[in-house]
Amino acid sequence: MMLPWRSIRLLQRAVNLWLFGYLFSSLWAAEWLWIHPAVSALPPPPGALSMLTHVFVFLPAEWAIGAVILVMVLALRSVVLPTRSYFTAVQWVLFSSLVNLAWLTSTGGHQLIANVLFWMIFLPAEEPTTQTMERVQVSHVVYATAGWIIRFQLLLAYAVTGIQKLTGSWWLTGDAMGIVATDGSYGPAWLAAVPWFAGVVNHAVLFFQLTFPVAVWWRPARHRWMLLGLVFHLATGIAFGIVDMALAFLAVYPIWFRTGEDRMRR
Repeated sequence: MMLPWRSIRLLQRAVNLWLFGYLFSSLWAAEWLWIHPAVSALPPPPGALSMLTHVFVFLPAEWAIGAVILVMVLALRSVVLPTRSYFTAVQWVLFSSLVNLAWLTSTGGHQLIANVLFWMIFLPAEEPTTQTMERVQVSHVVYATAGWIIRFQLLLAYAVTGIQKLTGSWWLTGDAMGIVATDGSYGPAWLAAVPWFAGVVNHAVLFFQLTFPVAVWWRPARHRWMLLGLVFHLATGIAFGIVDMALAFLAVYPIWFRTGEDRMRR
């Protein structure tokens, strides 16, 4: 099974950089995000495992700030040093719980990172060598499986979002982007004032989200669609004030950068 180590290391660093950047930029709003959120946290599912993703249902909300700091410290460490699975597990538990605590402000990007973090627990901390791969074939299968699941997480995020848009009428008629632009919480208002351009952007978004999960399977198309993704996410992130969501998707792109075999040390 294929294990593109360089892609995995880039993914680990990108996701951890996103974690640090998002949490650091959110510290100014920590009180209303996590300590005194506008609405109650999402109720945990039944069973003991609910504590893994809803720890602040059982712990004081004030502890959330400590959790934020800890995740930031671990994120910085994982950018510089090998990303250890036990540290990633701690990050997943705490970050998922923070997302569920402040679910009203969460986006698809936050959910994507939470899902990816879980599967990153099963990725290697260092590039496997020829000797270790011969010794631990089961681990190699686990690594490769986790890597492919993360790849599919990104594709499903695009596919489900695009297909959901097809169930209504506004996206199909080309009016959705113009309507969103009139919302003062998002904007930009000027887009609604140029209906023809709003319509072009509307259909371009649909085209990109529905074709990305197919295009990335071919190397030449993958590079072009990832460039489109970079433009799409940065443009929508800046224009609509959802930079954290835009960067969350881009942080997962490295897992698709290479599809070759392991570059194993000999």
